[in-house]
Amino acid sequence: MDSHKFQQAAQSAIDLLEHRMLPAFTYHNMDHTLAVVSACTRLAELEGINEENQRLLLLAAYFHDTGLTTISSTDRDTYNAGRAVHEQKAVQIARDTLSTFGLKAEEIETVSRLILATKWGHIPIDLLEQIIADADMSSVGQPPNSFLQSNKALLEELRSFGLKIQDEEWYENQSEWIKTCVYHTPSARTLFDKNRLLNMMAIQSYVDTPHF
Repeated sequence: MDSHKFQQAAQSAIDLLEHRMLPAFTYHNMDHTLAVVSACTRLAELEGINEENQRLLLLAAYFHDTGLTTISSTDRDTYNAGRAVHEQKAVQIARDTLSTFGLKAEEIETVSRLILATKWGHIPIDLLEQIIADADMSSVGQPPNSFLQSNKALLEELRSFGLKIQDEEWYENQSEWIKTCVYHTPSARTLFDKNRLLNMMAIQSYVDTPHF
């Protein structure tokens, strides 16, 4: 895949996210996608991924949340149903889009596989899957101020789609959840683990001394 095809395909994902994503997505928006792309770029370089595989990895990052654009209302049931299959929807979108830019079948298969590797609970089977999984969770490894801001944006997003979540319940759940977050690649652990531990303590402080 040459640079021109890559840029065209990436831009098609950007255009879709900019024009089809509901404003209610205050976390899973363009900023999140670009953050994942940036983290993928950095981790791929640190892990020694060649240029061709880097491009496939980045395309998967650009497309990984495009399935959320198929959610067309803020109805809670519609959101829950769409969120449950949004990675599979993203694969469909990527397949349809990338074929128009002349990507080879095996390239499209790799991008599709990497999109599915961002599904929570998926166990990565190779280094590329590990990198995109780590990149998708890179917000947990950002400095506490940045992490708490994005965490609040995620809570606002869920509430926008009708999920009734109290602050106290949210931070208690987040305290347990962040303990289960692990990075797969040595590079991600080096870059993000220190902040992940700081953020774990920050969330726990909300549980211990509520700020609401």
